[in-house]
Amino acid sequence: MTGKIAIVGAAASGKDYLRKRFIDRGFVYGVSCTTRYPREGEVHGKDYYYLTDEEFDAGIENGLFVEWQSFNGWRYGLTKPEFERCDVMILNAEAVNLLEPEYRDRLFVIYIDINEDVRRERLVSRDDKNDDIERRITTDNEQFRNFSNFDCIITNEKF
Repeated sequence: MTGKIAIVGAAASGKDYLRKRFIDRGFVYGVSCTTRYPREGEVHGKDYYYLTDEEFDAGIENGLFVEWQSFNGWRYGLTKPEFERCDVMILNAEAVNLLEPEYRDRLFVIYIDINEDVRRERLVSRDDKNDDIERRITTDNEQFRNFSNFDCIITNEKF
């Protein structure tokens, strides 16, 4: 039986929107670690745990992460304690594929796969100074090109 939910999708696909809907219904969100800088309005410990490269390296060396990877020049990872604590988490395609069976078998993976034009429009409206939209779209398209390690797919951008 599956005990946890992983939300997976490209940038601006609606992962945070769906995450908030689960939280509003009492689910506990698993906060990932990252070495990227916070976007405006993001809060340490709520959106991500923002770590230095040295802190992230120490976590890797100590076997702290269920999965970790480099993506768009930054590193992301979910710790083992956070995985055990939460009901719902956001992962990327590579993260799902890196999970050992003992973790993947406990997940129901929801893949949000919406139109690139909708995602591009959302990314433009974010006005994110830390990232380039075209690079993000290209990287996401490559990462999700053959992604099939999911249990459910959402293709409607309005859910």
